[in-house]
Amino acid sequence: MNGAITRRRALHGIAVAGIALNSLHGLEAAAPAATARRRPKVIAFDVIETLFDPSPIEAAMVEIGLPKGSLKVWFARFLRDAFALEIIGQYKPFKEIATGTLGAMCRAEDLAVEEAKIAGVLARFATLPAHPDVKAGFEAVRAAGVRMITLTNGNAEVTRKMLEHAGLESFIERGISIDEVNHWKPARAVYLHAAKTMQVEPHEMALIAAHDWDTAGASRAGLTTGGVERGSPFSAALPAPDVISRTLPETVRQLLALPA
Repeated sequence: MNGAITRRRALHGIAVAGIALNSLHGLEAAAPAATARRRPKVIAFDVIETLFDPSPIEAAMVEIGLPKGSLKVWFARFLRDAFALEIIGQYKPFKEIATGTLGAMCRAEDLAVEEAKIAGVLARFATLPAHPDVKAGFEAVRAAGVRMITLTNGNAEVTRKMLEHAGLESFIERGISIDEVNHWKPARAVYLHAAKTMQVEPHEMALIAAHDWDTAGASRAGLTTGGVERGSPFSAALPAPDVISRTLPETVRQLLALPA
């Protein structure tokens, strides 16, 4: 099929990913009892979209022949596949799912699936730009004496390169990837692993993310949550984060203002 990808296809992919997420929540153990949220000792930051702007990936996709608008379709389909694999109990890492999803999209456009070109698209992740407000948010957390980590569905080495490229690596104490636990966020096991790794109780850690499904998963695991609406409003169908704003510094400020 040639031509522009329709809005209907994008919405379909997002809807299927949402169904997968809801099914995943149904399969998990009951969430811990709610406790009063307090100022965190550790803040975990999601990476893609939360800290880094993925829009340059769009240009890379167009370069290999995919139509404009492919980034949103790819991301929705990528999440759908990742969530589906989590539900059926089969773990595959970011690169493998991302490659498979891009290959399927190329075939849908009657493009030859060339591994080198797909690898070139994925290589762009390492040099994505940080959002302009990230450094100020990090500086506020550091000034408050709160520890910082990244918690990503991506690869730990790629995340390290992203932080180095943006000059932000000195702020982060530890990078944690789902590869350490072989589960995809928003599975509770990922957030509980992060808390255990940092030697704090779940309620002593906060997650900041630009994805409502991510903050919902963290909340279910007992973490305090902060949302950053980077152009996409959070869905009322999912549990609301404890604090939310449109910028990282403001979400950080609200978390740090919680009672100690």
